[in-house]
Amino acid sequence: MVDFSSPPQLARSGSVPNCWPTARLLAVAGLIVLVTVAVGLRLVPIIVEPSLNWGDEIFQTLEPAHRLVYGYGLVTWEFQLGMRSWLLPGFVAALMEAARLISDGPDIYLPAIAAVLALLASAPVICCFLWARRWYGLPAAFAGAALVGIAPELVYFGARALSETIAAHLLVIAFFLLQTGEGSWARRRLFAAGALLGFACLLRIHMAPAVLVLALWASPASWRSRLPALIAGGLLAGAFGAALDWVSLGYPLASLWRNLLFNIFDGVSADFGTEPWNYYLLGEFGLWGTGGLFVLIAAVLGARRLPALLAAALVIVAVHSGFAHKEYRFIYPAVVFITVLAGLGLAQLTQWAVEWLARQGIESRLTATLCALLLFAYSGSLMFKAWTSQTMIELRSRAHDSLLAAAYVRHMPAFCGVGLYGAEGRDWVIYGGYTYLHRPVRMYWPADERELTRTARGFDTLIYTAVPPVELGFTTLACFGKTCVARRSGPCTAQPMPTMPFPDPLRSLRPPHEDFEALPAPASRTAL
Repeated sequence: MVDFSSPPQLARSGSVPNCWPTARLLAVAGLIVLVTVAVGLRLVPIIVEPSLNWGDEIFQTLEPAHRLVYGYGLVTWEFQLGMRSWLLPGFVAALMEAARLISDGPDIYLPAIAAVLALLASAPVICCFLWARRWYGLPAAFAGAALVGIAPELVYFGARALSETIAAHLLVIAFFLLQTGEGSWARRRLFAAGALLGFACLLRIHMAPAVLVLALWASPASWRSRLPALIAGGLLAGAFGAALDWVSLGYPLASLWRNLLFNIFDGVSADFGTEPWNYYLLGEFGLWGTGGLFVLIAAVLGARRLPALLAAALVIVAVHSGFAHKEYRFIYPAVVFITVLAGLGLAQLTQWAVEWLARQGIESRLTATLCALLLFAYSGSLMFKAWTSQTMIELRSRAHDSLLAAAYVRHMPAFCGVGLYGAEGRDWVIYGGYTYLHRPVRMYWPADERELTRTARGFDTLIYTAVPPVELGFTTLACFGKTCVARRSGPCTAQPMPTMPFPDPLRSLRPPHEDFEALPAPASRTAL
């Protein structure tokens, strides 16, 4: 890889031995501050001002984990047909189980899960800092890493329990491990990198082309020495995923094959909506506007050092643009790569500014710091503008009121059933399932007023966005925006819970309802 600048050598210079410990302590302390801020920011859209980007972060991850740990929860069609690996839900279930050592319930396990994922989401910040410090010096490294720390999309998505977000952070760590190391240590790093790349593919198989770009970007001359350890690590991850599917789904890599079969050959994904080829480009422009030009320029500058990241980002966008069904979160790994490159580009600009001032005869120990602060202040203003844009405000408010209402209900005195009303039968998606409710009571989501009237005797608590008929006897207790909580007196009459929605192309494969009841009989509460 071509080195385009000479990295500062002051910290390593033998002529100033007393500076190195001070510089190192400053770097460590500053990095700790950056990571702390980054983690804190990533908890805001999850815990402080909770929201949902997509129902999958509940029903493909948290809800199955809740069912695994507590024995009850809604089961979506993907898990009924065994097309989802238990890798990520199993990891989240382990975090839920660990949180029970402190206390029980969502007030403990939701922050615990978010904190762990936010810590993982700080990996791009750390890697950007270490790369930039090596090439551009400490002040520039702080500026570049801080940009990554406050980037709006990374803050919004970073701590979400989505396969794309976790895969993205694993890819950054893996790529960092691919960059340095010698001898046996290098082989260990390559093995670890291969394992992380393998797990990223297990989480999101669409990342495979980008994984190949990252793994094979080095000169072919070095493949002979690098590939054995890389392949060994990848095979270990693949073997683990295959064994997990074999145990939980019936045969090795069952989730992968079923995913391809149902979504591609049966066309199920298209049932959830299609978008034009330029959907992602238009979405990014809508978020950043003209401010995105600076980010792109900085990313191109950063790509002079790490062109593989830019190539992988382009591959990710290209691959996902080729599928008719598109969701913003799908290209999150590409956004992470571009943001890290932009951080490196900002560090490069800092170094160039210092060098330019030096040529003008302006040299000071504070010059680099002042340049870094000015450039970060400008880029930070762009980040804040994007964070407060209408696009991001709408994203940050998704299901916010619904989650607050669900949290209110779970802290209420005992109730015998809960109804969700107002979203034409889609209400189950936006209230967080039993992960947020955390009460083993029947849940209903009537599609219209007629169905609401028919099922109202089955629940005494109602969360609604459309006012229920007065004759049903519900009294409003609290409202969160347009979402309100109501209660009626009297007992509940046992009624069957509604069945979970199933895609039309796969209705013939629907298993019996009793096989996946949200509230299994006590004897079978441990079933998946």
